[in-house]
Amino acid sequence: MCREILRGSVRVADNNTQRPDISALGVRPPIQRVYHMLMIEKYRLAFDISPVPMLLIAGDGEILLANSGFLELFEYNASELIGLSVEVLVPAPTREHHPELRNAYHRVPTKRSMGAGRDLYGVTKSGNVIPLELGLEPVPDSEEPMALVAAIDIRQRKAHEVRLRQAMDAAASAMVMVDHKGSIVFVNQAAAKLFQYEERDLMGKRVEMLVPEEFQRAHPVYTSSFMSNSTARSMGLGRDLFARRRDGSQFPVEIALTPVDTPEGKMVMSTIIDLSERVAAAEEVARKSKELEALNVELSHFAYSASHDLKAPLSSIVGLLNICLQDLETNDIDEVRANMSKVMEISRRSADKIEAILTVARAGRDPVERSLIQLEEIVQETWLDLTGGKAGTELLLDLDHKDPVMSEQTTLKVIIENLLSNALRYSDPKKSEHTIRVSSRTIDDGLHVAVSDNGVGIPEENHDKVFLMFKRLDERSGDGLGLALVKKQIDRLGGEITLKSTVGHGAEFSFTLPGEDEDLEQDSGDSRR
Repeated sequence: MCREILRGSVRVADNNTQRPDISALGVRPPIQRVYHMLMIEKYRLAFDISPVPMLLIAGDGEILLANSGFLELFEYNASELIGLSVEVLVPAPTREHHPELRNAYHRVPTKRSMGAGRDLYGVTKSGNVIPLELGLEPVPDSEEPMALVAAIDIRQRKAHEVRLRQAMDAAASAMVMVDHKGSIVFVNQAAAKLFQYEERDLMGKRVEMLVPEEFQRAHPVYTSSFMSNSTARSMGLGRDLFARRRDGSQFPVEIALTPVDTPEGKMVMSTIIDLSERVAAAEEVARKSKELEALNVELSHFAYSASHDLKAPLSSIVGLLNICLQDLETNDIDEVRANMSKVMEISRRSADKIEAILTVARAGRDPVERSLIQLEEIVQETWLDLTGGKAGTELLLDLDHKDPVMSEQTTLKVIIENLLSNALRYSDPKKSEHTIRVSSRTIDDGLHVAVSDNGVGIPEENHDKVFLMFKRLDERSGDGLGLALVKKQIDRLGGEITLKSTVGHGAEFSFTLPGEDEDLEQDSGDSRR
């Protein structure tokens, strides 16, 4: 536009053959001043008819001409502004360096726009700072450096941008806009918070910085493809889609892409929804479902035991009591006494089994109460309780971890007792030496303990069954509750238990317990099955 105005002004000057009467000034001015006056008269009409605020500036920064629109915008009249340096219109923070920028422009004068895409301001006579866009154009027929400046007041646009920014910052969803090159041109506060960046750290950067590393190489291809065929679409529905925070952590997201046409070209607005809570809730539901399924299996086993394992002893008790009644009629007291002893023994075993069932059922409900305990002391005491100090099986200790461990003493004793009892029960009578080894070592995330033996071993097809309630593999399995209790208590402490065994070579039960800083499960919810 500046160039068209210039061309019009040149035509006006060519048609007007009159020149200012320099001799009327009394004193002949310097040739530069005369030249400035000629140029001012040459372009005055064009300036007056221009609807755009305009300035004519000499190479040294002197303001030669300003139209009414410019004077009104900057609150000056012509007599106040003409002859001043253009730096008077530049805000104080950049005024000192402005002559250097102006001189650089005149060394390589080109038509250019200033202020688009960045903040540019002018200062009025009253000190008001106003946002501007400027058009600079060198005077084409000037014998010395001169420039035309067209100024556009963008206060209304800035106010609109502020309102738009406030509205987008108030949005709960994260918003990121990228240009056709994939560079970030806008982020709202929700996006900066979600990705753990400051806004200034994102502006102008490649959007790939918000994408997991394994997808960063291919992402520009996706961006280019969308720009070529851009329609609003949702991403992340029905498949796993992740974004990357500043610390490198990844989180699941759902993204809506919307193409936006702007004066700077086509852009894409991405609305990003963090699915972390939704995914966590789904995982919790799945976990609870697995727990419920496991509880249903236990309930089924319990019902079977109650109807089968407990029913048989009761039937035996009823039968023995009937015999006792008959013996009382014949006054056979010795026989009555013998049968009553059998009734008491059967009742005791049944009561013990019911108590064991209740113990397993209660396992995991109570909060964990940890204290410093000596693992070797627990192993030695438990071994003495189980064997009574009798020879026959040798206990070998290989405890690398001699320091006290932080755990729950009663629970750890129950675990050790059941594993040692199981190893004793399945000793191999064909072998001349029976050994049980208890070893321990520290690992990165806690304590590792193993109880191994050289007994008969456990067939591989039964490895997944040994920790089930009421699962009796043979006549030596007891009530089938010991290892189920061990599994539940280790789960409660936040650990894991595994089994390695080969028939004829023995078995090894090993478990890990979390370190002192690990969070322990406080309820029976996390069975880690």
